[in-house]
Amino acid sequence: MAAMDTLKPEIARLFAAKEARRHKLAALPFPEKVRVVVRLQEMAAPVLRARGKKVRVWQIDEHVA
Repeated sequence: MAAMDTLKPEIARLFAAKEARRHKLAALPFPEKVRVVVRLQEMAAPVLRARGKKVRVWQIDEHVA
């Protein structure tokens, strides 16, 4: 039972961190959210291509605020 007692605070900390990150991401301006999505696409593209999937990463102008 001691293992469960030490696990509960850690799980609570992880959930709190997850919620804080979601609030931080939700507060980002829309152009920054799009940049995040494009970065995720760039990260996933090599894996998907290796699986034989056709992948098209959005092209955005980084200089537009």
